[in-house]
This record gives sequence, structure tokens and C-alpha cells, in this order.
Amino acid sequence: MKRTLVRVLVLVVGIVLLGVGAAAPADAGPSPGPVVDIQSAAGLAPDGSSMVVQLLASCPERWAVVDAVVAVSQLRASGRASFNFPCIGSLRMFTVVVPATVGTFELGEALATAAVTITRGKTERTQDSQLVLVQPTVFVELADTARLESGGGAVLMDITVACPVGATPQESYVNVSQGQTTSGNGRYVPICDGQQHRFSVRVQAFQGVYQAGNAQALTFANVEHTGILFAGVDESLVQIVN
Repeated sequence: MKRTLVRVLVLVVGIVLLGVGAAAPADAGPSPGPVVDIQSAAGLAPDGSSMVVQLLASCPERWAVVDAVVAVSQLRASGRASFNFPCIGSLRMFTVVVPATVGTFELGEALATAAVTITRGKTERTQDSQLVLVQPTVFVELADTARLESGGGAVLMDITVACPVGATPQESYVNVSQGQTTSGNGRYVPICDGQQHRFSVRVQAFQGVYQAGNAQALTFANVEHTGILFAGVDESLVQIVN
């Protein structure tokens, strides 16, 4: 009888202690610190003057960011940039433009490091470093006007394009349309030397006849690097003139 009573008492005490442990406040443990995670690819500006780095970052609610910085280095170039974000307790994607302060960035690989320091009575810091693949970005811009040719059978459209050294130009396209009745396509091939180049592209109508007035233009400027196709895109309202 005594042995049974002892077992019951031990069981009751164990349950009470377990209940006390479960009732402990959730914030009694250490607060989650800042988080930063660099993504595996970065985008190179056509002239190599900057690089776009994407990363995930977060920090606990009621904390504040003291410092957040991204640094990028290559054999002959490096740079760094600061960024800021509110602490809301959830991961978000950020895009940071890092200018080259030494040299000119190139296609290939780069070492990217991101560090975040936060404070709330005390400070906590984290960082992430990763070798990222530097990929080309393509700048493309349509002119505001296009000129009628061949009695409306075509228009001449100016397009400005820039792409990084090392990217391989590919056949690119432009479409100019007016309503549902008139549309045409033109082709061009970018020059990838880091500089802006203007192309006057003849857009031949395959449907209808162009007239002076408003039109919609869309272009894809295509390049290839390491077997992957990259495109710059521009779409805008243009004015067709005589």
C-alpha cells in the first residue's frame, strides 16, 4: 500500500513539474536573431559599373537595424552598399545595387558578403557569404517616335541597347501594332561591349497598313551567356510620324 502511494505521489509531482515547464513564458528563451541569406545569382550592369545582389533578410519585431551592408569582390573589382529594412519578424527579398568602387565588375563569379546588425538594448549580428554567379543584364529603350515608310507598309523604329562585355548577342525582335488591325515585326542584333548603341530597325507590317498616330511597341533584346538566354524588355506607347 505504501509502495502504491509513493508511486502515485511521484507521478503527481512529475505532472506538476511538467506543467510548470509548459507554462513558462515563450519569450523566456533567447530571442531569434537577424537572418540574412544571399541568393546564388547577381546581375551585372551593361557597363560593369554596378552589380545587383538579391538576398533574404529578417529581424525580430521591436528590434531595429543598426547596420546592413553588402560587399562584392572580384579579382579586379570590388564595391559595397548599405541597405535598410524594418524588423517585422518575417523573411523578405531585397535587391541591393552595389556600385564598383574599385575597378569594373565582370561576368563570371564574385564573392558576395552580407552583414546585418540589430539592436534592442543589446546588439546582435549575422552575416552570409557566398560565391555568386554574375549574369548579364540588358538595357533596352524604345524611341518615342517611329517614322512611316513605304506608304504605311513599314515604320522605322530607333532602339537603344547595351549589354556587358562577354555576353553573346542574339537575334532580337521588335513589334509595332496599331489597334487590332495593324501589326509588324523587325529584327536586330545587339552589340555587347558595355556601351549604348542605337539601331534603326525597319518594322515591316504583316497585317494592315500603318498610319500616323499612336501605336504600341514592344521589344526583346536578347543575349546568351553560359548557355542561358537573357533578355532586356521595353514596352511603350510611341507616336508614328510622317
